[in-house]
Parts: sequence; structure tokens; C-alpha cells
Amino acid sequence: MSNTFKITCPSCKKEFDADSAFNLHFEKAKKDAAKNAEMDAAKKYKSQIESAAKEIEIAKKEAEIKAKKIATEELKELERKKDAEILQIKKREEITNDRLKKRTEEMTSLMKNKNVELQGEVQEENLQDFLQKKFPEDHLEPIKKGEKGGDCILTINYKDKKNIAKIYFESKDTKGFNEKWADKLLNDMKEKGIANGIIVASHTCLPADIDKYTSYVERHGNSITIIPMEFKIIHVVVNRIRSILILKARENNDHEIPEIMKKCWANLNSPNFQLPIKSMISEIRTMEKIFKQERTAFERSSANKEKTINGVKTNLVKIVTSFTRSVGDIFPDDLLEHKDDQFIE
Repeated sequence: MSNTFKITCPSCKKEFDADSAFNLHFEKAKKDAAKNAEMDAAKKYKSQIESAAKEIEIAKKEAEIKAKKIATEELKELERKKDAEILQIKKREEITNDRLKKRTEEMTSLMKNKNVELQGEVQEENLQDFLQKKFPEDHLEPIKKGEKGGDCILTINYKDKKNIAKIYFESKDTKGFNEKWADKLLNDMKEKGIANGIIVASHTCLPADIDKYTSYVERHGNSITIIPMEFKIIHVVVNRIRSILILKARENNDHEIPEIMKKCWANLNSPNFQLPIKSMISEIRTMEKIFKQERTAFERSSANKEKTINGVKTNLVKIVTSFTRSVGDIFPDDLLEHKDDQFIE
């Protein structure tokens, strides 16, 4: 039996001699234990690091998602603001365009009216220049701008006789003829005591009933003559009216008649007497035309009613006759008669 003392390592259960082997083994065991502890600590630290890294990664991803969400919301907000700004810009552009359009229309209308006004003024000036040139012995009086009335008045003079008669002129250069022009000119003539008037119209506003051969038409009992803006026609018509007025004035002066008769004759031939009568005659003709239209309409309506009544009577007779033929004469003899007059004539 050996005298060597054996000891069992409490750590690894290995038996050792009691001497230096135990110490060596114990040191080695300590180192191994330290190493294992270090390895465990390293593993634990590594695990903690990995866990921390995972948490950091998760936090990073969450931060990225949150950042993306914030960025998306900010982008949407920017887009919303941009859309709102674009909408405001469009609204401002529409308002501006509407204002520009309205202003353009106003300017176009103004220019159009101005052009029409200028055309009318040019025609007036041309007419007045022509009358002064062709009838230098007469006196031409233009109507001032803004004053009530036509365009000019031609006072007729003949040799040593002054202010024999007057002709009232109205110039028109628009689109389409308006019958109210003649009525207005007649009223202006009444106020001025002028018996004859002439409307000089451009070719765009001549009345439809103008004579193709004479190139003129008359209104209000020949008191007003409507002619185109053609110098030859103006000269012929004015010269004709002028000659008639001069002849009337000469005839009145040549007759030796009592003073009271001269006054009566002058009054009968004055515009103050003739124009109202001609105006009334024109109004009577208008009323006659309206009455004729109403009478025609009444006669047409009466004829339609009579036709309807005759149709009803005919159908009633047919019904009774048909029934009599089918069933027999069972109706009273006076069925279709009235106590006052007979139904069937």
C-alpha cells in the first residue's frame, strides 16, 4: 500500500498526490476557471452587445420609419400648400382675365361707338362742305354738338330775297334704318318752324322701301325726304326742293291780295300749320292700318267660329239621320227645331 497521500480535486474530481501536483493542477484549474469565467463574461457581453445592437437597429428602423412618415406628411403638407397657392394663383388669374376681358369688351365697345361716332361726324362734315360748295348763296347753319336737333339747317336765299325758306338736314351712318328718325326730325322741324327736312343716310342704313329709280323715299306727307349719301342725288333732291320753295315764295309775292288774305295764305303755307296736319294724317294712316289688321283678324276669327258651328250642326244632323235610317223615325218632328228659329235651314 502506497504511503503517498492522495487528494481528490474538488473541481474536476481528479486524484492527485498531495505534493506539488495538486498545486500545479489547482493553478491550472484556477486558470481554466478564470478563462471560463472570462469566456462566459465575453459571451454575456457579446450577447448584451448583440442585444443592444438589435435594439439600436430596431430604434434606427423605427426612427427611419418615423422620419419617412414625417417627411411624407411634410411633403403632403407642402403639396397641399402648393396646390392651395396654385388654386389662389388660378383664381387671381381668372379674376384678372375676367377683368381684362371685361375691360377689353368695354374698350372694344367704346372704340366701336367711337368709330361710329367718327364716321357720323365725317359724313356730317362732308355733307355740310358739299352744301356750302353747291349752294353758296344760301346760309348753312350747323347745329352745335350737344344741342338738341339735327345736324344743320340750310336757309334759302334767292337774288335779293333773303330767308325764303329752310331745309332741316339729319345725317345717319349706322346699321339699319329706324323709322323713329323721321318722327324725331319732324318734331325738330316743328320746334324750328321748318316745313322741309332731309335725312341723308349711308348705304348701310337706307330704308327698305327706297325707290330704286329715283333713289329717295318720303315720309310724313312728303315733308321729309330720305336719300343716300351720294353727292349727285343730294344735289338733285336739294335743288328740286329749293326750286319748289322759291317758286312758292315768288307766287305768293306776285299776287296782289288783301293783307288779311296774305296772312291767311302765309299761315296756311307755314310749317306751324302744315306739319301738325301732316303729322295727324300720318297718325291717321297708322291707325287705319292697325284697324285694318284688327278687322282682318276679327273676320278671320269669326269665319273660323262660323265654320266650327256649321260643322257641329252638320254632324248633329248626320247622327240623327243615321239613327233614323237604322232604327226608324222615332224622333219628334220638331227635334231639330228651336222655338225661335228653325235649326235646319
